[in-house]
Amino acid sequence: MNAPTRKWKRFKVDIRIRIRRSDEAGVETSVARAFELSEGGMSVYASEALEVGTLLTVELPLSSTDEPLRVRAVVRNRRGFRCGIEFIELAAADKSEIQAYLGALANVIEIPSASCSTGSAM
Repeated sequence: MNAPTRKWKRFKVDIRIRIRRSDEAGVETSVARAFELSEGGMSVYASEALEVGTLLTVELPLSSTDEPLRVRAVVRNRRGFRCGIEFIELAAADKSEIQAYLGALANVIEIPSASCSTGSAM
């Protein structure tokens, strides 16, 4: 049985990000660590458990400018403090910036898809 293939290639990263979420009580901001990044989202360790379906604004410091990239996202899955976050309503310029960042990583730390595994050790 083949594992499902992913829509986007994932890359190992270690990025300190800021997460903002709004609810009836106001806006909450917290810091998290992104450990995987793709064109479509990221995996993060958050200091608090984020519920599946929660809408977020994620601030990613990807470029050399002082301003982080701000993208809308939704929590798609969660295991404890580890969350899978999918980007939504991604502007073309934001997508290009993420692609450029990942392009610089492509030959270094790509996470191979489970379906690409040959079972041989190197």
